[in-house]
Amino acid sequence: MGKEREYLPCHQRRWPRLLFIVKLKALLILALCFQLSAKVHSQDKVTLKMEHASLEQVIWEIQKHTRFVFMYGTKEIEKVNDLTLNVTGESVDQILEKCLRNTDLVYKISGNAIVIKRKDSKKTGPIKGIVKNKKGQPLPGVTILLKGTEIKAFTDKDGMFGLSVPDGVKAELVFSFIGMQRRSITYAKYDENEPVEIVLEDEIKVVDEVVVTGFQTIRKMEMVGSANTIRREDLFFNGTNTIEQMLQGKLPGLLVLNNSGLVGPRQKVRIRGTSTLLGNQEPVWVVDGIIQEDPIPFKAQELDSYGAITQDNFDMIRTFIGNSISWLNPNDIEDITILKDASATVLYGVKAANGVILITTKKGQKGRVSINYSGNTTVTSRLTYDKMNLMNSKERIDVSREIYDKRLYGARYTEKVGYENAIRRYLNKEISYAEFDSEVKRLETVNTDWFDLLFQQPVSYNHSLNVSGGSDLVRYYASLSTNKTKGAAKGNESGSNTASINLDAQLNRKLLLSMRLNGNVTKTEGFYRVDPYTYASTSSRAIPAFDDAGGLFFYEKGSSSYKYNVLNELANTGNKNDTRNFNAYLNLKYDVFKGLRFESIIGFASSNAVGESFASERSNYIAATFRGYDYGKYAPGETEYKASRLPHGGELNTTEARTSTINWRNSLSYNQVLGKHRLSFLLGEESRSTKVDGTSGTVFGYFPDRGKNVTFPPPTVTQGGTIYPNGLYNGYITSRITDRKSNFLSVYGSGTYSYLERYVATGSIRWDASNRFGQNTQNRFLPVWSAGVRWNVHNEDWMKNQHLISELNFRATYGWQGNVAENFGPELIAQIPYTPIEYYSGEFALQIKSLPYADLRWEKTKTVNMGLDLGIIKNRFMLSFEYYRKKSEDVIVYKEVPSEYGVKTMPVNGGNMLNQGLELQLSGTALRTKNWLWTLTLNTSRNINRVETPFPTATWWNGAVSGTLNKIGYPVSAFWAFQYKGPNPQTGVPEFVMPTAAENPKAITDVTEYMKYMGKFEPDFYGGISTLLRYKTFSLSTAFNVNIGGKKFLYNMFQSNFLPSAYENLPKEFVNRWKKPGDEKFTSIPTMPSMKADGTQNVLYFPSGYVGYPWTMYNNSDARVVNASFLRCNNISLSYNLQEKLLAHLFMKNLALSVSVSNPFIIVSKEFKGMDPEVATGNQPITKTWSLGLNASF
Repeated sequence: MGKEREYLPCHQRRWPRLLFIVKLKALLILALCFQLSAKVHSQDKVTLKMEHASLEQVIWEIQKHTRFVFMYGTKEIEKVNDLTLNVTGESVDQILEKCLRNTDLVYKISGNAIVIKRKDSKKTGPIKGIVKNKKGQPLPGVTILLKGTEIKAFTDKDGMFGLSVPDGVKAELVFSFIGMQRRSITYAKYDENEPVEIVLEDEIKVVDEVVVTGFQTIRKMEMVGSANTIRREDLFFNGTNTIEQMLQGKLPGLLVLNNSGLVGPRQKVRIRGTSTLLGNQEPVWVVDGIIQEDPIPFKAQELDSYGAITQDNFDMIRTFIGNSISWLNPNDIEDITILKDASATVLYGVKAANGVILITTKKGQKGRVSINYSGNTTVTSRLTYDKMNLMNSKERIDVSREIYDKRLYGARYTEKVGYENAIRRYLNKEISYAEFDSEVKRLETVNTDWFDLLFQQPVSYNHSLNVSGGSDLVRYYASLSTNKTKGAAKGNESGSNTASINLDAQLNRKLLLSMRLNGNVTKTEGFYRVDPYTYASTSSRAIPAFDDAGGLFFYEKGSSSYKYNVLNELANTGNKNDTRNFNAYLNLKYDVFKGLRFESIIGFASSNAVGESFASERSNYIAATFRGYDYGKYAPGETEYKASRLPHGGELNTTEARTSTINWRNSLSYNQVLGKHRLSFLLGEESRSTKVDGTSGTVFGYFPDRGKNVTFPPPTVTQGGTIYPNGLYNGYITSRITDRKSNFLSVYGSGTYSYLERYVATGSIRWDASNRFGQNTQNRFLPVWSAGVRWNVHNEDWMKNQHLISELNFRATYGWQGNVAENFGPELIAQIPYTPIEYYSGEFALQIKSLPYADLRWEKTKTVNMGLDLGIIKNRFMLSFEYYRKKSEDVIVYKEVPSEYGVKTMPVNGGNMLNQGLELQLSGTALRTKNWLWTLTLNTSRNINRVETPFPTATWWNGAVSGTLNKIGYPVSAFWAFQYKGPNPQTGVPEFVMPTAAENPKAITDVTEYMKYMGKFEPDFYGGISTLLRYKTFSLSTAFNVNIGGKKFLYNMFQSNFLPSAYENLPKEFVNRWKKPGDEKFTSIPTMPSMKADGTQNVLYFPSGYVGYPWTMYNNSDARVVNASFLRCNNISLSYNLQEKLLAHLFMKNLALSVSVSNPFIIVSKEFKGMDPEVATGNQPITKTWSLGLNASF
């Protein structure tokens, strides 16, 4: 539709044109007048003499001597100061030119007015451009970051990019790309119609310029020790895995083993093997330079007289409490460094023989406020019977049928479940044969799915929000996170909430103050006295969970008559733990003068761990162990009620540990370059004190469902008309108090010399004094020290004209590391026994709990480390190789002492141990094209451990099969097994190689003389593979963990040396057992356990005279040992970053979506029958998890 137009006569149209010409001429004349006036006024002569004046002061002086009036913004000119003028008779133009020289300010004179403003910037639209390499080829996938913000963009397949710059933000762009040198460019003027071109050059220097050790920040080319660093973005976190699991297979020399698939239990962590036997074998965890302490004090493993590890009611609580860094939000981590040799760990003194894992947290960066969100929703797969290698109902009924058909003997009551119950009722003529046959057929089809009843497909979540930003003077980082992780087993879960703030304040040009505050609350729920996985994997599927009416089906478990149902047991037992942590950190850095810095760090950590495990009066555990009859069977006043030790209530175990640690460290460092020489020194002192106050106890009469009240059991019981003291008050009802204090006072020093950045020499020393060392003054202040050298071959003149090798260095160190066993002390500890009155004397008695170990010294480890680093093709490929040898001396071991001491054994410095090994790491960019990028990292480690001190021999075999028996010449986790000959051709009973005492007299006192050495539980080789494949804005990453050479026992084939119980399920492979003579030619599995025809037990005698049981020995024989080598895919993750164009419409800086799977598959020996090799001995396996992640920046 066209517009309507109004046509005027010709003379009418000419008038507006004439009027415009008149106005234009008047405007030109007026402008000319102003220019003449400005020229005249600007030529006014001014005389000024001013020193250290600001621009505003100069302006006021000019206004006093001229007729000019200035217009300006105060903030725009406030930075122009320290002006010195000495002018005589100069014009205003000349004076302003001098004042505004080298600034971004300009002036304009209009009449009597002078306007001062910033130079006009040509900023229209976003910055657009292309990024290329030196050959002119476009680079896809380059990251472009607006410095000081979280605003970023990525180049497309053609190398093109576009990025919008908010008003008021300096247009400084940082271009980064893997394998290329980072480049920073500032654009004062830009126009979207005039694209810019950026050329990136290949990376020449290594990515990591410095190594942070907690005490020092060392230039990497001067680092002589063994250290490896990994960035947080290179670690996989889906909200359910722990920090230890994130590190599994990522760094050479670091071994992480999972003990269980439950939520809450900690992982086993070792750095370069095991260096102590009775002390804490875990590495030291350090956060921002401050050593972290476990919420509950370390407890050494205690062995019984048979060599088995003893357990108490509180061990499960300790397992679920978590370790010293369980409070830390993984999203707050900047990077993680492991320190391995003496040179790297020496400044941590006698805490570092097991290695150090140093975590550096994120700090605020200069720039506008940035808000970042990270969240994950995770679904865990349900455990099923598919890979459990267990019998179904029919197969299990067939085993019971065989027992009765063959008239096998066993010292076992006929159970009231399954086939045994049906035939018992038939033989007692309670049912007819037809009813019996019908019942058996029904039992063969029951197939109760215990895994479906006891396990779930849980949904877990993790949300983290952080805010960061700052200026030149103040920078901040604050975060909040919440996590809820539900385990595969119903009733197992963990939840935590964490808040953290980091603040850096530049108080003046010399003084920097840094502060960190962190608070965390973690709650974990587990199990007590019943384990869902153990029950589901060992219970017969012919037992129903519910009766015909839909209620719980109770059966009489074992030889007792007490009713049992696992769902009821789980509902009436439990394990709950609550841990609260607070951490504070203050760091003051003062630059005394150039090169000299004083630093003071104060760290405070407080944790309160409360755990409880309980069993209510409705549980089978209370009925069978204490009450003596089923719940509600007898009322108060009845004979059985009066005779019971616990006629009402249940059991409650509680433990609480309040741990507080304060650490104060002061140091003076000097770093200076003197021509071709570089010198650096560090001197410091450190004071650290850890106080643990705790209580633990067991009470009875607990009512968890009635207000959590406790009504103590009666003091006496009446049995057969006689009144007796209630035995619960003699050793069952307990109360313990823990009061432990560890003080350390240390001084340390370190020095480094470098010549031409080619030759580096360094040395460090530290003296530690502690109240845990004993009273011997010669041992209270012993030093640990190290020395090392480094040769940077690539900096030699004769290496500069070649282009293949971009980095080559050799490193060598020697030093002493230390370890103090804080669970021992120099004081005599006595306690009042459970029966406080001594029977014969009638006086109060004291019981020795711990002797005074006044002469106990700290354990020393002499360490040699040699390393090589090689970079090829401008460090596109990097290789690192290291050899180490750790000789531990004065290792604390238990030694038998005479009975007059009041204890059987006491710890002494009497052991030696050796660890030596090799480490290899290879990383590089395997492929880089226009659209594709592929990076690969591989690491592997080989550790050889050997005990070099004779230990007392063992007459019983439990310690030999559990890996707790130490023997000279063998590794720490060495284990032995019985030598299996096979099933007896006539009876099918397992037979073994067993010498008599006359044939081998040494076998009387040493079980290893007749048992077969199988290897060690820990792997010979371990490592990992990580890879990243990127196509445009899509990224696919995966990580593998590999263990080679370890050995393990398979799950028990037989639960006891007696006939299989009707309650027990059996492995599916038991179908192939020996059944008749001749079967020994086709199977090595013995017949089912039974007694001889004369009613005696099948036994075997050891040379020591002890009795062995064949089927139990079979479980611990070489026939059940398999190679535990495996390759586990830890995770696979696919992510997508939204393009800049889409983000602009969403008002976001960055948005990434990811989908991942953890533990998707594992390659392992077929002998495991599909089971998880890490937990193949009976613990809950690790499950597959799917996760959906979202990362957003605003």
